[in-house]
This record gives sequence, C-alpha cells and structure tokens, in this order.
Amino acid sequence: MVWEHEILKERGIFELTPRPIGKNVIGSKWVFAIKWKNNRTINKRKAQTLAKGFTQILDEDYDETYASVARLDSVQLICTIAASRRLKLWQVNFVSAFLNSNSSFDIYMEQPKGFKKGEVIWYRNCIRHSM
Repeated sequence: MVWEHEILKERGIFELTPRPIGKNVIGSKWVFAIKWKNNRTINKRKAQTLAKGFTQILDEDYDETYASVARLDSVQLICTIAASRRLKLWQVNFVSAFLNSNSSFDIYMEQPKGFKKGEVIWYRNCIRHSM
C-alpha cells in the first residue's frame, strides 16, 4: 500500500495538502485482491485506492459522468465477424481513466486509512499523467 501511494506521489499524480475549508472532500478506501497462480498458490497481493465518487457534488468537483459500456450482444457480434474473417482481436484495459479525464475542477480526496490524518490528496484540475 505504501509503495503504491509513494509511486503515485513521485509521478506527480497528486499533491498532499492541508484539508481545505469550504471544499468538498471525497472519501476513499482500500480494495485488496490476491492474484493466484494455476497451481493455487499466491502469485501476488494487490492494493488499490478507490475514491468514493458518490460523495462528489455537481458543479463543485464534477460536471458530467459517463462510462463506456458494451452490450453482450455487441461483443458477440464483433467476435463472430472477426472469427468469420479470420481477424485477430485484442482488448485494452484503460487504467487510470480518472487521472486522464478532462476536467477543470480541483478534486480533494481523503487519504486512505493508515496515512497521515489532516492532509488530503489534491488532484489539481485532474492533471493529465501517463502511468
């Protein structure tokens, strides 16, 4: 957890700042996962910080929300066309979509449990970074 937090900080993804007065501060939480090998032994343990986006306020720290979603029927159709034409398919998982979003808002997020209290993570204008 500490390693992931420090890497993001070093890359300039966010800045730590004192809690702002009169600004909405979004909560956060840790999500843990275990990646398994085929022989049922642990490959690695992962930790990810997630923002509690449901605490955001319209026109204060966001202006629109959307997510790309594909219907199962559409995916099946694409797979059928690719198979019939002997085409190769590949998939992309867009990590850090939030950090690459286009926003003009400053976003303040609580640090996850276990980090210094009183300081919050500041995403200035949702700074664009590549990870």
